[in-house]
Amino acid sequence: MTKAIDVYSTARSERPRLKKKHLVQFDREFLHLSGSTPGMSVLEIGCGTGIFLRYLQARGFADVVGLDSDSGLAPVLDDLAGVDIRLVDGRDYLAGLAGPRFDRIALFDVAEHLPEAALTELMRSLARVLKPGGKVVMRSPNCASPWGLKMQFDTFDHVTPLTKGRMEELAAATGFVCRRVIGGTKGTGLRRIAQAALHGLLDRCLAYGPDIWDATIIGLFEKADS
Repeated sequence: MTKAIDVYSTARSERPRLKKKHLVQFDREFLHLSGSTPGMSVLEIGCGTGIFLRYLQARGFADVVGLDSDSGLAPVLDDLAGVDIRLVDGRDYLAGLAGPRFDRIALFDVAEHLPEAALTELMRSLARVLKPGGKVVMRSPNCASPWGLKMQFDTFDHVTPLTKGRMEELAAATGFVCRRVIGGTKGTGLRRIAQAALHGLLDRCLAYGPDIWDATIIGLFEKADS
C-alpha cells in the first residue's frame, strides 16, 4: 500500500504532457467508440492530473467539466483555461445539477476504486444528468484476463473487479445498456500484432478463456430508454 501511495503522491504533483500516443489511445477508446464530436458537452469523473482533459482540448471540445475529489490537484490543472474544474465531492456536484447536462461522461480508471454500492449509486446519478442520446465511457482493469488481474490486485485501493460480463450486469442494474466492450491496446504496431497473435493462440489452445484478453476493457453505456 505504501508503494501505491508514493506513486500517486508523485504523479499528482506533475503536470502531464499530451503525446501522440495519448491522442491515438483516446481517439480509439473515447472518440471513435462513443461517436463523439467537438460540439458535445463532456464530463470526466476522476480527472486526476488532466491528461484526458488536455486531449479534449486538443480535439476542439469546448464544453468540458473535470471532476475530482482531490483538492490538491489544483496546481497541476490551473493551465487548463476554458475547462470547468470542480475539485469537490462528485456526489454533491451531480446532485446539484438540475437535470440532463452532458452528452458524454468518461470514467477512466475510476470504477475499480469504488465499492460496488457506490459504483451502482454513481451510475444511477449519471443516468439522471445525461442528455437524450448521451453515453458513458468506462475503462477499468479486465479481471477476466490474467494480464488485467495484476493491474487490479497490485494495489489495495482497487476494490471492485470488473469484466465484460460485470459491466453488462452493472448496466442492467442501473438503467443502462452496455452497447459494446472493447479491449484496451497499447504499445507499437508490432507489439499489438504480437499480442493479437498470442491471444488467438490461447483461444485455440484453451477450452475456456476470457472474451477479451487485453489488460484493460472499455465499456460503452447508453440509457436503456434511449
